[in-house]
Amino acid sequence: MPLHHRPLVRLARLAALLLATLAGAALTFGAPRAHAAPHFASGIKVGETTDHSAIVWVRLTQHPAADPSVLADSKPSDADTPWHIPAHAVPGTPGQARIRFAPAAVHGASPGARPGPGAWDQSPWHTVTADTNFTHQFTLTHLQPDTAYHFEAQARDHADTPDHVHRPNHLTGQFRTAPAPGQQATVRFALAACQSIRSINNPVDGHHTYRRISTFDPHFFVHTGDILYYDHPPLAKNRDQARAKWDLMFAYRDNHTFHRNIATYFMKDDHDTLKNDSWPGQTYGDLTFQQGLDIFREQVPMGEKTYRTQRWGRDVQVWMLEGRDYRTPNPRPDGPDKTLLGAEQKAWLLRTVADSDATFKFVVFPGPVVGPDKPRKSDNHANPAYAHEGAQLRHFLAKQANTYVICGDRHWQYCSVDPDTGLTELGTGSINDQHTFGGHPQEDPTYHRYFSPRGGFLGLTVQGHTATAQWFSGGPLDPATGQPQVLHTETFQAQAP
Repeated sequence: MPLHHRPLVRLARLAALLLATLAGAALTFGAPRAHAAPHFASGIKVGETTDHSAIVWVRLTQHPAADPSVLADSKPSDADTPWHIPAHAVPGTPGQARIRFAPAAVHGASPGARPGPGAWDQSPWHTVTADTNFTHQFTLTHLQPDTAYHFEAQARDHADTPDHVHRPNHLTGQFRTAPAPGQQATVRFALAACQSIRSINNPVDGHHTYRRISTFDPHFFVHTGDILYYDHPPLAKNRDQARAKWDLMFAYRDNHTFHRNIATYFMKDDHDTLKNDSWPGQTYGDLTFQQGLDIFREQVPMGEKTYRTQRWGRDVQVWMLEGRDYRTPNPRPDGPDKTLLGAEQKAWLLRTVADSDATFKFVVFPGPVVGPDKPRKSDNHANPAYAHEGAQLRHFLAKQANTYVICGDRHWQYCSVDPDTGLTELGTGSINDQHTFGGHPQEDPTYHRYFSPRGGFLGLTVQGHTATAQWFSGGPLDPATGQPQVLHTETFQAQAP
């Protein structure tokens, strides 16, 4: 379906997103002001949506906005001096938070209409403290499948302040639950990888690609990892600095607006765990690998494990894998006992993919399985370092009907087909052209059906037995359509098992 012929109901959702953007603009970057109650300068993240539940992450802050000068003021004048992020880039504050939520307006209501007064449910107030970096994750349950929800995050300073005396600060958002496993539904989702403070478009908006993804109007988003880089300036080499990077990354206006209006499944990789090509037991400055794991769980809406699978109706199932927590150290000799996934996760993957009756199966790895990768890399399944497990996975996944691998981590977009097994891999590329540093392996006609050194995002639309993959630019919109620029399209027809 052409992008400019989408149903009018999507226009209503985009209108609601625009209104939420304008309403939240005052809560992004600007000079800090005195406050009467805690604020949400570090944003709100919605994630882990199922057909009956969702998680809403909040952080309470002293000010309604981050100060864009905080990094400039901390940067040393001597270029040879290591530059570290200020430990309190976006100061948090103790207080209480709660979530009010309700299904969106019924069919036939005016576009963007909000639920009536009696439709709202709400969580209890929860007290946040410095122990969790002033964050909390609210699990919303007993939701309806395939339903748009509005929510309002509220914050107050303490329990002794009644609402009629001191109105809580609030911020609104929205998300959609998944269709039930047997339900036929068109599903759109987007994926991107690799973003950093180094690659923001400007110090107020952050990453403009989030605006482009919103225009695609996905039902959900998968961030495939490297959400931030502890080991890129400004550096984060202890727990406080690591937390500060998270606090600031989601205070940027575009990042802030997107993640409270589109539900996200967050994955992690090396740079948002510890450092480049890391494995368990390592350290980075005073930051330990275990602290990296704990901080990631603290900073994103997350379920029981960092690997999981989610069904979206009859036709779509997505697997999101963990590539750091269980791996054998990279330098170990390759062989049957060397693993990137770990025995438990790999057994779970093989079992659940084989058991799935979804029309299309998308297995998202934080690194490449098919590749090809850059020379001299030794960190993923496309490299000789994990060749044995990589070959095992390629042969297994290639035999599963209508199964596709999606890869984050690499700073170029591509669609490749393994010459030996026929397994197709879709590479998301980095979040924008500013983040395409580090080089690429060049186009290889024995693998690539599409190759580009560009950044942006990958969009997938599944309608019945057809899946359409589109690689989008993170740059200016297409002037002819008003939509993100499509750099390449691949269409896949479901084959009988």
